[in-house]
Amino acid sequence: MKQIRKANRNEKDDYREKEYLRLLNESKKIGFQFGILTAGSALMTVYSRESKNEHVLNLGDELKKIAKNKKDTAGILSQIYGKSALTFFTLGLDDAGLKDLKTAIHYTEDISNENKRYYFRGTYYENMTAYYSNSKRYGEKKYKDSILYFLNKSLEANKKVTDNGKGISKKKKYRAIAFINIRIAIYCLEEPTVKGNLNKAEEHLLAASTVYENKEYDIEQTEKTMLLNQYSWLYMEKKEYHKSIQYGNQALNLQKQFPNPYNKVDSYEILASDYLGLGNKEKAKFYMDKYTTLKDSIRFMEKNTTDATVKKMVKQVDKEHQENSKKQWAITCILALIVAIIIFIFWRRKSKIHQKKYEELVSKLKNKKEENNLVTSNNEVKSSVIIPDETVKALLQKLEKFETSEKYLKKEVSLTWLANNLNTNTKYLSEIIKIHRGKNFSNYINGLRINYVVHKLYNEPQYREYKISYLVEESGFVTHKVFVTAFKNEHGVTPSYFIDKLKASCRVHERHIANS
Repeated sequence: MKQIRKANRNEKDDYREKEYLRLLNESKKIGFQFGILTAGSALMTVYSRESKNEHVLNLGDELKKIAKNKKDTAGILSQIYGKSALTFFTLGLDDAGLKDLKTAIHYTEDISNENKRYYFRGTYYENMTAYYSNSKRYGEKKYKDSILYFLNKSLEANKKVTDNGKGISKKKKYRAIAFINIRIAIYCLEEPTVKGNLNKAEEHLLAASTVYENKEYDIEQTEKTMLLNQYSWLYMEKKEYHKSIQYGNQALNLQKQFPNPYNKVDSYEILASDYLGLGNKEKAKFYMDKYTTLKDSIRFMEKNTTDATVKKMVKQVDKEHQENSKKQWAITCILALIVAIIIFIFWRRKSKIHQKKYEELVSKLKNKKEENNLVTSNNEVKSSVIIPDETVKALLQKLEKFETSEKYLKKEVSLTWLANNLNTNTKYLSEIIKIHRGKNFSNYINGLRINYVVHKLYNEPQYREYKISYLVEESGFVTHKVFVTAFKNEHGVTPSYFIDKLKASCRVHERHIANS
C-alpha cells in the first residue's frame, strides 16, 4: 500500500513537471512572456519540492532576464526571486539569497491583490530568517533578534490576509500561520534556559496544532511531521523523555508515508537525546548512528549540488566581469580621448595667450620709449594722503633716477631704506608709488628687477644661456619661486618660456640670413 502511495506521488510530480515544461516551451515558441514566467515559476516550485536545486537556479536565471523592468501586479516575479533566494539559502549561498529575497520583497509593492501582497510578504519575511540563521552569524545576539523580528513580521502579515479567499485561500493562509508559529517555537526551544522560553514554545505549538486540527483548513498530514518533532523537542527539554519519545515515534511513523530526510534527521537526533536522558545507551547509540549516517548523506548531497551551482555562478560572474571590463575599457578610452581633447584645446588656448603676451613684451622692448622703463603708471587712482604738489614732483624725479640706477637690485632694498635714500617718509613714498606707478611697494621693486632681467635677456643673448638660479641672484631676488611668480605676474609668461621663444626666434632669424 505504501509503495502504491509513493508511486502515485512520484507520478503526480512527474506529470506536473512534464506539463509545466510543455507549457513553458509552447509559450517560448510564440513569445508569450507571461506564459513563460507563469509556467517557469510553477516549474521552479516542482524542482524545489524535489530538491533539484541546480534546476531551480538555472531556470530562475532564465526567467529573471525576461522579468527585467517589468511590473509584477500578479506576484509572479516576486515568487521567482523568492524561490531562487530560498534555494541559495539551502545551498549556503547566503549573500546571493539575500539579494534575491530583497528583490522579491520589493516586487510585492506592485501586487494589485491585497491578500496576495500580504501573503507573499509574510513568506519572504520568514525566508529572511534563513540569512540570519547562518551558523557564522547565529552566535551574535543582533542576528538572533533579527530572526524573531522577521518571524513576528511574517506572522503579522499573514494574519492580515482575509478569510474571504480572494487571491489567497484559507488553507494557504492558516497553513502559513501554523508554520510561522512552529518557527517561533523552534526559536524559543533553541534557548531553553532563557526564562519563559519553554512556555512560549508550548503556546506557539498549541496555536499551530489548533490550525492542523481544524478540518475547515484541510492541512495535509505531511506537514504535521515538523510539528510532532517540535513537541518531541519541547518535552525532551522539559526532561519528560517518555512523552518526547511518544511524539518522536509518531513523527517517524508519519514519515514512512511521507519521507523527508530533513524531518527524519531531526527525529533521530531528539530520540537519541531522549534515550540518553533515560540512561538507555544502546537505544541512544542506535538513533545516534542513524542520525549520523543520514546527516552525512544530506551533507554529501548538498555539497555536490552546491559545488555544481557555485561553479556555474563563478563562470557567470567571470563572463559578466569580462563584459563589464570591455565596457569599462571602452568608456575609459572615450573618457581619455575627451580629456585629451580638452587638454589639447586648453593647451592651444594657453599657448595662444602666452604667445600674445610674449609678442606684447617684445613689442615694448622694441619701442625705444619703453626701452629703459617698462613700469606702467595709473594716474586715475585717488590718493588717501594729501601731499604738496612740489613734494610729489620732487619725489617723482628722484624715483626716475632710482629706476635708472639699478640700486633696486640690492637685496637690502625696502620701503624704509628707499625712503631714507630719497629723503622722505615711508607714508609719502608708498602713496606716490601707488598713485603714479599703480603698484604697492613690493610689486614695484619686483617689476623693476624683472624688467632688468627682461632687458638683459632680450639685448644680451649670452644671458639666455645662464641658469635661472643665476638670473635670480643677479636680479636681487631671494628665491627661485618668488622670481618665477613675479616674472609671470609682470608679463604673463614664465622666464623659461620667454627664453625659449627668444632662442627660437633667433634660430629662425639665423636661418633666414643663411638662406638669403
